[in-house]
Amino acid sequence: MKRFPFFIASLLLAGCGGGAYMAPQAAYAPVQAESAAAGEPVAKEAFAGHGAQANYEAEYRFADEAVASGDVEVSSVGVAQPAPPPAKKTEGDKSYGKGRSEPQAGPAVRRTDNTPEPEEPLVVYMGYLKLRVKRLLEAVDRITRITEERKGYIESLTARVIVVRIPATDFEAVMRVFGDVGEILDRRVKALDVTAQFTDLGARLAVAKEARDRLLKLLKDMADVEERLRILQEVKRLSEQIESIESTLETLQNLVDFFTITIELEPVLDESAVEVHRSPFPWVRDLVAHMSSIVEGRDDVSITLPKGFVLFDKDDVFRAQAADTTTLRAGRVDNEPRGDNRFWSDAVRHEMEGRDEETVAEGTAGKLAYRVYRSRDVKPRYYMVGVHARGEDLYVVEVFYPSQESYTTFGKDVQKSLATFEVK
Repeated sequence: MKRFPFFIASLLLAGCGGGAYMAPQAAYAPVQAESAAAGEPVAKEAFAGHGAQANYEAEYRFADEAVASGDVEVSSVGVAQPAPPPAKKTEGDKSYGKGRSEPQAGPAVRRTDNTPEPEEPLVVYMGYLKLRVKRLLEAVDRITRITEERKGYIESLTARVIVVRIPATDFEAVMRVFGDVGEILDRRVKALDVTAQFTDLGARLAVAKEARDRLLKLLKDMADVEERLRILQEVKRLSEQIESIESTLETLQNLVDFFTITIELEPVLDESAVEVHRSPFPWVRDLVAHMSSIVEGRDDVSITLPKGFVLFDKDDVFRAQAADTTTLRAGRVDNEPRGDNRFWSDAVRHEMEGRDEETVAEGTAGKLAYRVYRSRDVKPRYYMVGVHARGEDLYVVEVFYPSQESYTTFGKDVQKSLATFEVK
């Protein structure tokens, strides 16, 4: 357990909701000095990887660090308890070949501030099918009918790629029905257990809410104007934190409640697919808007996520997703041949133009040079690719926007997020 000064420890263990209470700056001055003298670190980020704001002042972080480090945990009633030993990690990402049995998603369990951990595991299922079909329009019509029959909806529809959301019941059965639309050329499944992540976010939400309530009560009896302003500033910070965590929980619950299945169609006779040119660089040729192609470097990058995005703790790639399947991905490839940001950004543009993609935006955000491409469909999807060259490594950030609406909704926030990109 970390050693906290008496003032902070008493708040943590005597009813401050597990440690999220933040005292005014004047009260923290001696605390900072004592902690520095003891050689205790101050947390650099709060709620990393969950889309919450992470640039708080150092004097507000002592209690958050205690909870985040596992030294204390929050019970269902919001009182700090000694933390149990960490649970044994289980495999959260499994791929299944055609014909193999897959685990079924249990019923979605919604967590509130005062409920225990879900009895059933919460699993996010994502599937991908590449199908060879005789006629595109007939295949699209059939997929649409299946989606409607299953009470789902189509999130994105372009000429050859359809993203559908289906209520979580029997994932294997759903994949089998869609697979019958054509000849299966490729089939991929990802099942991510997010139970611990969901519970952790719920606990952090309870901590923040109780801390805000206590500050509001303290504010009523505070006469000093300067101290009132400091408390109000902290209340504002906690309110923003609460809103961000609630948004992340809603996104996570949506992804549990609905399967996300991406279906790519390839017609038997394809007279329209005329390639103008292809990139000489394999990783550039392999770029696909709707799925991951870069698998290295998950733990090498850091990005402050836009509000409403979830970064899956147990995924083997860096992939953050919003409820409408807008997806932010990041990874690392070899910087070979050795090039700078401009060289690789132009290499990607050359490939996208060869696919008849239209460039709609370009620029720099922090260390990244990026371009946004739009497919030439009646209902286009948008695809952003950003690059950052650093020595022998090249870092690539991708964002898939399934529709014009998603690009309008998240475009500006994503651009701000790109400016926070860092290599660890």
